[in-house]
Amino acid sequence: MFQMVNKKLLLTDEALEMVAARFRALADPTRLRLLNLLMEGERTVGELAEAAELEQPVASRQLAVLRRDGIVARRAEGNRGYYRINDATVVQLCEVVCGGLADKLSDDLEALPASDAWRGMNI
Repeated sequence: MFQMVNKKLLLTDEALEMVAARFRALADPTRLRLLNLLMEGERTVGELAEAAELEQPVASRQLAVLRRDGIVARRAEGNRGYYRINDATVVQLCEVVCGGLADKLSDDLEALPASDAWRGMNI
């Protein structure tokens, strides 16, 4: 998975493919919405579908992708399946990306002249 180059550990091509697959799984807004909901805790498919305003089959398909890639896990209880985040690094990644985006948007808003900052807002 790693190789030593100039006294630094670098990912192998195989490992880079795994990283790319993980980013592809996270590159869908619907899957991100489901993950965002799962950050609050374990939920059933039905609960996730309702909260995300999705049809249940759509939510199930998207959760299957996340499950296949090890991002979420499922446990059965009776006839229900409960999903939870299985990889804490995904939460950390989302916090970093969302925090960076929030900082950028805040900086962009502060850079606007005062009259432009409120234009189009119903305040």
